[in-house]
Amino acid sequence: MKVTSRFNSNISYFLIIAVVVSFLLSLALLQLFAASLCLLWIFEKWNEKKNAFDIFSKVFLIYLVVRLAALVFSEFPVVSVQILYKEILFYLCFFSFSFYLKALDVEKIKTIVYYFSFASAVIALIGIVRFNLSIVERAESFSSGYSTFSSYLLTGFGCMLALSENVKKIKYFEWLRIFAAAIILVGIVTSLGRTNAVIAAAMLIASLLLKRMKLLQFIYIVLITAGFSYLSFQNNSIQINQRIEAPTQLSDRDIIYKGAGEILFTHPLLGYGPKTFSEIFPHREEFADKGIGSWHNDLLEVYFESGLLGLAAYLLLIFFVFFYQIRFLRREKDRVDARTIIYAVLFATAGLFLSALAAGFINSPVLSLVFALLVGVQSAVLKTT
Repeated sequence: MKVTSRFNSNISYFLIIAVVVSFLLSLALLQLFAASLCLLWIFEKWNEKKNAFDIFSKVFLIYLVVRLAALVFSEFPVVSVQILYKEILFYLCFFSFSFYLKALDVEKIKTIVYYFSFASAVIALIGIVRFNLSIVERAESFSSGYSTFSSYLLTGFGCMLALSENVKKIKYFEWLRIFAAAIILVGIVTSLGRTNAVIAAAMLIASLLLKRMKLLQFIYIVLITAGFSYLSFQNNSIQINQRIEAPTQLSDRDIIYKGAGEILFTHPLLGYGPKTFSEIFPHREEFADKGIGSWHNDLLEVYFESGLLGLAAYLLLIFFVFFYQIRFLRREKDRVDARTIIYAVLFATAGLFLSALAAGFINSPVLSLVFALLVGVQSAVLKTT
C-alpha cells in the first residue's frame, strides 16, 4: 500500500531535492532543508507512519535504542550527551526520508537520484578548482574536509556509473554522463585518499563487468580522468610529492589500531559511550595529527561507542541493505527504471561502506544523511514492487 502524506507531495519532493543539492555545498542549508522535512514528518498521521515502517526502519530502530542505551550507561556521560543534538537530525531523517520517498512514484525517485548524481559532479568540480588554485592542499568543498568530500564523491560516482539507460531522454546524455563521472573521479584522486581512489577504481571496473558501462565509455572516463588529474597535480604538487616520498605512510592509522587492540575487550557489551574517543584512546600523544578525534573506521567506532550490541545492529542494517538490493536485481529483470535506481544505490552504498573502513560515515553530520537518503530510496523502490 502506497504511503499517503497529509501535505502536498510536491512540498516533500522539492525539500528532498533541496537536501540532495546542498550536500557539501552548505551545511547550514542542508540542516535547514533536512530539519524542515523532519518537521513535516512529525505531524504526519500515525497510521501512515506505520505503513512506511519496513525492515530497514525496524533494524535502524534497534540500532537507535542500543545507541541511547550506550548513552545512558556511558563512562563519560557529559561527553556522550552530545549525540542528543549532534545526531538527532540523522535519526529523524532516516525515518522521514523513508516515509516521503514512499509517497512518490518511481519517476520522481529516479529524478532525485539524477539530481544527487549530477550535484556530486558539481561538488567535485568545486573541489578540483580550489585544488588547482592552490586554495587547499587536497581537494575539498566549502563545508567539509577532504575525507568527507572524497567519501561523498564515492556515492555520487557509484550512482553515475549505474545510470546506463538514458531514461530521462536527455540529449547527449552519454557524453554528459562520461564527463560527469570523470570529473567526480578526478575529485576523488585529487583529494589524495588512497583507499577511496582504489575503491573508485574497483567500482569503475565492476560497472564494466556488470554491463552498466560499455568498454569505450570506460576508456573515455579513464583517459579524461588521467588528463585532468595530471594537469591538476602540475598546478598543485605539494601533497602528491609528500605521498611519493613516503608511500607507506598510514596517516596515524597504525597508532589507532595499536590503541584499539589494547582496549578491545575492556567494555564489550555497550562500549564506553558515544563520542568518547578522546577520553579513552591510550596513545594520543603519538599522533602526528593532533586533531584526530575518531577511530577512522566505522566498525571500531560503533564497537567502542556502543559495544557488541551496537556493532551487531549496525552490521545487521548493512546486511539487509545489500541483501535486498541483490535479491531485487536477481528477481526483477524487466523493470528497467527500478533496476537502474537499485543499481545506483548498490554502487553508492557499497562505496560508502567500504570507505567507512578507513574513515567512517555513521557519525558524520553529512555522510550519515547521505546514507539515510540512499536507504530511503531503496526502501521506496522495494515497496512499489
